[in-house]
Amino acid sequence: MFLASFASSTGRWMQNVVLGVFVFKLTGSPSFTTFVIFVQLFPMLALSLLGGSLADTVDRKKLLIVTQAWQAGWGFVLAYQVIDDDISRTLLLLIVFMTGIGQALYAPAFTAIVPSLVGRKNLSAAISLNSAQVNGSRIIGPAIGTYLATTVGIAEVFAINAATYVLIIGALASVTMPEIATSKLPAKERLLSGLRLARQSPQVGRPLLTMVLFSLFCLPFIGLMPVIAELNWGLDSKSQVYGNIYAVFGAGALIGALSVGTILLKIDKPTVVRWTLLGFGLSMGALSLVRSPEAAFPAIFFVGLFYFTMPTALSTFLQEHLDDSIRGRVMALWVISFGGIISITNLLSGTIAEATSVSTVMSGSAVAAIILGLAVRLEPGPIVDERVLTDDPAASNEQLRADEPAASEAQPR
Repeated sequence: MFLASFASSTGRWMQNVVLGVFVFKLTGSPSFTTFVIFVQLFPMLALSLLGGSLADTVDRKKLLIVTQAWQAGWGFVLAYQVIDDDISRTLLLLIVFMTGIGQALYAPAFTAIVPSLVGRKNLSAAISLNSAQVNGSRIIGPAIGTYLATTVGIAEVFAINAATYVLIIGALASVTMPEIATSKLPAKERLLSGLRLARQSPQVGRPLLTMVLFSLFCLPFIGLMPVIAELNWGLDSKSQVYGNIYAVFGAGALIGALSVGTILLKIDKPTVVRWTLLGFGLSMGALSLVRSPEAAFPAIFFVGLFYFTMPTALSTFLQEHLDDSIRGRVMALWVISFGGIISITNLLSGTIAEATSVSTVMSGSAVAAIILGLAVRLEPGPIVDERVLTDDPAASNEQLRADEPAASEAQPR
């Protein structure tokens, strides 16, 4: 699963970088470039609750295979439609939206299976390693994608990404997954139960709220990367240098993700979250002042480093407090907070950048991260399951304290 996920993530980052460049070259519009990202990520905002409910109800393995096949099909459609380096805006938006539907239903289920495959005592290491494969793919994906886009073609990059979904399907078919206790709640209650769990359990709600605020106010630069390269650094966003800068960003993110399960393992996660938010704010402020490709390399490395250390530590803290039976529904909220909210962020950031400048957007992100780092407070607690949804959540939490080990005791040895 790790190897197949790494290959698929590499293909996805190849496509993400090339898609942004393709759209900006096609339209010359920062706002439409970010709008495409909004359309691609919006299903995560709209459908992740459904995906989380399904992940805790149906066979997760079958759900994952079906959603991967769906994304592969639409990936090949996109590759076919841009063979001549042209596509109508409406058709492009339709294809990325349909692909996003598959990802919205896939992501909560995939996030939920990682702990069940490795066991609770290995949770921190597994989440760190999974984040590392995502960010390792950030290093080679953009470099490979931009190289192939300039030497072979954009359509070929999209086709390769579509083919990588087949690797995930093969891995899923060959892996035996542990059975979980399915939810006994009625469908309507189950759909919104993740929100109730977050509201009634601070150890669940506060990490989710922190991630929502981080995504909304600190990450608008993600969709503006091609625009930042061309307007601030004087780069052709289709050049290999731009791909290399993106790879350095991914290298920082990779090291940050690995650090949570290694050198930062004995430091409590709330402390890691707080200090990495402050580090992200300072490094983003420095990046907003950069006006050359040479200076962009070190600045964006540290942006990547803090950008992904924080969510990895935050996700670990959250998942240490979840029982497997509710993990799909709660992690659907995580997918919304990390992926879905960014769709809104990118929709707004393109408009703000056109009205002001990309540097203004980046400076605002830096200030927001520093404020969030000073204000965030995470509260450890007992492991949470559906008993929290009873009429007496306080009594339920007391019972959980008696039944389950404290989250701090669930660290890998």
